[in-house]
Amino acid sequence: MTDCAPLIVAKELGFFESAGLDVNLSREAGWATVRERMIHRELDGAHAHASMIYEMGFGMGVNRVPCLTGFILSHNGSAISFSNELWNLGARDARSLKRVIDAHKGTRKFRFAVVMKFSTQNYLLRKWLRIGGIDPDNDVELVIVPPPQVFSCLMGGHIDGYCAGEPWSSIGLIEGVCWCAGLSDEVERMHPEKILLVHHRFAESRHEEHVAMISALIQASEYCDKQVNRYELAGILSQRKYFNVSREALLNALQGPFQRGMGEQSSALDAIIFRRNNASLPTEAKARWVLGEINRNKLMPESLELSSEEIQNYFRMDLYEEAEAMLQAS
Repeated sequence: MTDCAPLIVAKELGFFESAGLDVNLSREAGWATVRERMIHRELDGAHAHASMIYEMGFGMGVNRVPCLTGFILSHNGSAISFSNELWNLGARDARSLKRVIDAHKGTRKFRFAVVMKFSTQNYLLRKWLRIGGIDPDNDVELVIVPPPQVFSCLMGGHIDGYCAGEPWSSIGLIEGVCWCAGLSDEVERMHPEKILLVHHRFAESRHEEHVAMISALIQASEYCDKQVNRYELAGILSQRKYFNVSREALLNALQGPFQRGMGEQSSALDAIIFRRNNASLPTEAKARWVLGEINRNKLMPESLELSSEEIQNYFRMDLYEEAEAMLQAS
């Protein structure tokens, strides 16, 4: 995903090395693989959905593994895209999509993909559908598809649309096989997206290395967030060992203008944010937004209610502040 860019930049531009760290980046097939490798402690940490911290920490359908984060990697960064067929049927927004769905009720149920049950893409697509009066649990079918496969699934006619992170939406938009109904920032302004997820045991036993890693990511995020660096950043990410996609697809959200399909475009200024607006801070407010979405969408049998003290065991501002102090002292 494009929002793993700070990790790649920290590796490629030497921020990890300057912090005295030897970091091995492992590209995984999908979010389920990331989760399983974290559970079995085959990874020390991961670029992960913010919700995964609760999913693993409370054993939501998986083995319970205490985790935490001291760094938010990104905000925004996803798009809701639909097939050209839906456009031809008259869909333009959530309300017009409802009219299309109602017109085909009893003969066809439209299928949309999200990348993971506990993901921002799931929450935001559900919110967008509800805006139009569409019940995401009854009026349509929602399925799980790994991000790199959403485009091919749409091309094959297996799904009618998806909400996915960049660059996987832009690939379809640039190819002209789908259209963007909304960027995730248009659905939920400045929403937290990915985190640096680490095992609680790792954070305790390798504290100094962990803090040094966060300090390196602070520097990398500052690089990623500067528009003047975005063209070079897209070149770094497009390498075969990372994304192996065109620079053009990466630049659609990184630099813009964002090509939305059907001849429309918009600003990409807030399409993905790495550092601005205190994006990196693992605050309680961000933690509660994520928890609130899990509860709002009833992804657990019972709502999960946490005190401020409990929240702060998962989203660790103290680690972030220690890393910032380390940078200021250097």
